[in-house]
Amino acid sequence: MSEPIHGACLCGKVTFEVTNAEVMGACHCTRCQRWTGSANSMVVVSDPKDLEITSGNELLKRFHEEGFADRYFCANCGSGIYVDGGEKVYVGAGGMKGLNLKPTFHIQVAYKAPWEEIGGSAPQFPEFPPRS
Repeated sequence: MSEPIHGACLCGKVTFEVTNAEVMGACHCTRCQRWTGSANSMVVVSDPKDLEITSGNELLKRFHEEGFADRYFCANCGSGIYVDGGEKVYVGAGGMKGLNLKPTFHIQVAYKAPWEEIGGSAPQFPEFPPRS
């Protein structure tokens, strides 16, 4: 088991930790653009059992839209905390302290903002990586 990565929302009332983080990467879909108000959503991928809300669970609210993954955010400050993808959770990397991972993928690049220029050497996929 790896050392936990600690994180918090903007107001600090929702705190969390991720153990056994698998990878970090960016999603460039229009939903993530709207969720973050940015060009993409940089996330840490983890097994749901490896994400623990350590304080402020009562402030964690869910945004649900039929056909899409549920998104959880702080009701006090609005910070996005994670997306529940079922078999995996996608935790917002921007709220984590001491994160020592490098991006390993860019997904949904076909939908990226027209003004965004993706740098780095992580592979880019028009939608999702091919299944192994």
